[in-house]
Amino acid sequence: MPPPIRYKPPLPVRFKVPKGNILPLKPNEPDIQLGKTLVAAKPHRITADQIEIGRRILRRFLGRKGDFLVNVHATYSVTRKPHGVKMGQGKGNIEFFVAKVPAGRVMFKIPSLNPIPGYNPSFRAFREIADQMPMATKFRQQYNDFGDLSKRRRFVMQHMMTMFDFLCLC
Repeated sequence: MPPPIRYKPPLPVRFKVPKGNILPLKPNEPDIQLGKTLVAAKPHRITADQIEIGRRILRRFLGRKGDFLVNVHATYSVTRKPHGVKMGQGKGNIEFFVAKVPAGRVMFKIPSLNPIPGYNPSFRAFREIADQMPMATKFRQQYNDFGDLSKRRRFVMQHMMTMFDFLCLC
C-alpha cells in the first residue's frame, strides 16, 4: 500500500466528474494503520470544507508540534447550474470539491508506534470530528505493542508439543 499523501491537488477544472458509485475497499486489502485513527463506517462523499474542519480540530487539540495525517483528499468536482436555468445548455459550473470515501477507509490518523504505559488515550478530538462528518464513523487504536512475548511463545510451544504427541500416538 502506498504511503499516505499529506496533500493531493484536485483534478484540473476541465474534468467535471459524474457522481458514480463509491467503490468499496478490496476485501484482501483492509485499511489498517498504526496509531489512533478515525475510520468511515459507511461510504459517503465528504466535502473539502468538512475535511478542513477536521484538520483544524486536530490542529487545535494537538498543537503546533502534534503530528497527524489526513488520508482523504477532495479531488472530485461537483457541478451545479445557476438557479432558474432551463434544462440543456451543457453542464453547470463547479461549485465545490468532494472526496469519495468507502466504508473502512482511514480518514484521520494520529501516528504513534508504542502506547504510553498506563495511559488510556481519549478520542475527544476524533469525537468532535465525527460530529462534523456526514456518515457514521468508528475509532480504531492499533499499536505494535505485543505484550510479553516470552509467555506467548511458551504457550505456543506447549501447544505444538501436545499436537505432536497426539500425532505420534495415531
